[in-house]
Amino acid sequence: MTVKQEDLEIATSAWTPRLLVRAAMVASFALGVGAWLGYLVAHEPVVHSAGQEPERPALAGAAELAVVAPLGPGAALADFAVTEILAVRDGALRVVCEREAVAVALDVALAAEGGPTPPAVAGRYAIFYALRGAATHEEGARLAAALAAVLRANEAAATPAGMGPYRPGPPRSTEP
Repeated sequence: MTVKQEDLEIATSAWTPRLLVRAAMVASFALGVGAWLGYLVAHEPVVHSAGQEPERPALAGAAELAVVAPLGPGAALADFAVTEILAVRDGALRVVCEREAVAVALDVALAAEGGPTPPAVAGRYAIFYALRGAATHEEGARLAAALAAVLRANEAAATPAGMGPYRPGPPRSTEP
């Protein structure tokens, strides 16, 4: 088989420099899209780092709310406002109170022999606190005592599922 000079000219003349640039651009775009999609499919979702928003804990259900009734978001506890009540997690339910730039998180757990000494006790419950902002230990202790009075008024309420002795450790979240 012999190739004629005319056939070569037609074949080479069809690929102009402009057409070559256009083909290279289309191929580059297709490769880029394919690489991006391959990366998305092959990699797991990114886990939140320390600077990103952590997963929010669940809000309290009926069992937790019965223990701290009549408290709820917006209610007053001492001279603070309750901003949220969180479900039992790591053995404790959490009541978050704020006033201006001050926040106190109150953890309610089951009282236990040999555990850390709680700032307040109400029957079977021990109350611990964590301070945020310019909150003082006096404010934390005062709020713990006020919450103890609420818990005593609800002694007949069943202990929420999952509640256990207080286990000190790293903060449960970046929120108070």
